[in-house]
Amino acid sequence: MKGKFQKPRGTQDILPLEQKYWFWIEDNFRAVMTAAGFGRIIFPTFEDTALFSRSVGEETDIVAKEMYTFADRGKNSLTLRPEGTAGVARAYIENGMHKEPQPVKLYYFGPMFRYDRPQAGRYREFYQGGAELFGEEDPIVDAQMIAVMIKFYKKLGLKNLVVQINSIGDAKGRPKLEKALVDFLSAHRRQLSAESKRRLAKNPLRVLDSKEKEDQAIADEAGGVLLDNLSKESKTYFTKVLEYLDDMGVKYELNPRLVRGLDYYTHTVFEIIDASTGLALGGGGRYDGLMKILGGPDTPAVGWALGVERTIDCLKKQKVDVPEGPSVDVFVIQLGDEAKKKAIRVIDELDEAGYSVGHALGRDSIKAQLRVADRNQARLAVILGEREVHDKSAIIRDLSDGSQESVADKSLSAAVGRKLKEKKK
Repeated sequence: MKGKFQKPRGTQDILPLEQKYWFWIEDNFRAVMTAAGFGRIIFPTFEDTALFSRSVGEETDIVAKEMYTFADRGKNSLTLRPEGTAGVARAYIENGMHKEPQPVKLYYFGPMFRYDRPQAGRYREFYQGGAELFGEEDPIVDAQMIAVMIKFYKKLGLKNLVVQINSIGDAKGRPKLEKALVDFLSAHRRQLSAESKRRLAKNPLRVLDSKEKEDQAIADEAGGVLLDNLSKESKTYFTKVLEYLDDMGVKYELNPRLVRGLDYYTHTVFEIIDASTGLALGGGGRYDGLMKILGGPDTPAVGWALGVERTIDCLKKQKVDVPEGPSVDVFVIQLGDEAKKKAIRVIDELDEAGYSVGHALGRDSIKAQLRVADRNQARLAVILGEREVHDKSAIIRDLSDGSQESVADKSLSAAVGRKLKEKKK
């Protein structure tokens, strides 16, 4: 029976049966990022609205249409974070991390919020894992960041992934590039969608990112215009990124239309695509001008973010054998009031010995308690009844084959450890 309230549209309840995917992603993400020398950062779920409008861009869909913005009691305009880079960049500046030895390498994992149309793999509250590297401007750093992202996906067990990559030039060469793009698109203005006509005047790069059917053929040609008009410096930088990817054994394909949806990008942009569905699992790029825009020192930076829900969908579609979530070592089962009192002491003893312990002390039926033990994927059960209370003993049952033995109370912790070791062999 459904209750009176339901979750808001575009949100989700992540139930226990789904948690194994979340543990798999979080554990592997933390392991890969730590091994690559990144430190974890936790930053606010909401920020000053101006932080996003300045960094992400006033003309982007995120800022124009999708942000959850509200005024607090002090009439300050705040926004639930729609992405992670701006918040990490603000933290880097505010905490004086530019004074530390560079590069500074940070990673994060948490919820983001966008008022977008809910669809497969896209929610209004969604999770991202991300990595940001500050203080180094070198093509090899771009290539390394892409390689780390691919390493993570491979560690998850995913296959058939494609790195799509492009260059959108640096800030110095951007005016010439945008003029060439506007000239080309203006010659085809009649064929463009209404939205692309609007973008043509304010942010022509966004036309390449259009999803409207009438824009596709023109945007394909415009991508070539983009690459042809890169400055000499940008072409040299991009060529070196590709050469380093070749040296690292990272396969990629050029996508001249790839510009990403955020205004702060410069030089390299990339996405990781599931080849079987064409869905982007994550992406990123270089954003050397962002720190200065936010009032900090002029600092080069590169980063990426991945969509957790989309990654989970990909794991399911590819039928990756994801390990079950954490299981219970031993489940304490009791029958009778005196056994229940003893069970409390046994639970504490086993917990202090370092075992994960489950129980259902509110249940009196052994059958009902065993059902809970099964749901918790318990490997062993310690069973206590009136006889065990009287004899100062306990029964240890192997829940996979039903075999059991009686042990004295003083030997219980050691016997549980022995049985668990036997099960691992």
